[in-house]
Amino acid sequence: MDTLPIALDVLGYRPPGKAYTVREAQTIRELDEVHRITHDSIVEAGYMPPQNGGRIISYPELDSSPRTTILVAMEGRRVIGTNSITADGPFGLHTDRHFRAETDVIRREGRRLVSSFRIATDPSWTGRRSFALVQDLVKWSLVVAIHKYDFETILCTFNPKHETVYERWLAARTVRVIEAMEDDRIAAGAVMMRIDRERLPETVLREVNAVAQAVFVDRGPGSIAAGTEFFTPPREGGAPATSSVLRP
Repeated sequence: MDTLPIALDVLGYRPPGKAYTVREAQTIRELDEVHRITHDSIVEAGYMPPQNGGRIISYPELDSSPRTTILVAMEGRRVIGTNSITADGPFGLHTDRHFRAETDVIRREGRRLVSSFRIATDPSWTGRRSFALVQDLVKWSLVVAIHKYDFETILCTFNPKHETVYERWLAARTVRVIEAMEDDRIAAGAVMMRIDRERLPETVLREVNAVAQAVFVDRGPGSIAAGTEFFTPPREGGAPATSSVLRP
């Protein structure tokens, strides 16, 4: 696979008109803030009582995995949102905890798998502001999933009330819904969904291209030329979408 000689961990994406930047977490303090925001957002939603220390560390083995990318939205020095992506490997995926059988079935399809997990925004960000921040986190997550992992399928878990949103927005398909997560502190159900690269809507692909243009154009040696399509739509017949920067 050809990749750009630009490290994503030193780049950030500032959405037009926004006062925050989305990038990879770079310090222990930022990782701690990820755990705080995860805790606070779950408590605010009423799915869990406050925990000692005000932190929740759901997947410590993935936090320390070199296959994991932890994203943060930074407003100055303050972390206001987060999402994480991990590529399948020795540490597995976060879906193995509650959806192991379903995850193994998809593994047997032979597709390059990543999982997207722990998407959260600070409770001070509510309503439309919160959803706009989630959208920006997801767009950068897709750039990472393409650029670093050349993904074919993303596995995600959400509260079931968000199922329709991701179905309409990202053409996500439901794999399984559970009413409660056993042996977990969170008193809520979960839906596992899959996002297949070749099924992403063209509107989403255009948005990913716009993000990539904003990040990779005019960055000096290794930059892509203005107008380059980072991610092209699927070809007729359902063939997987490809990137003009990344080649499977």
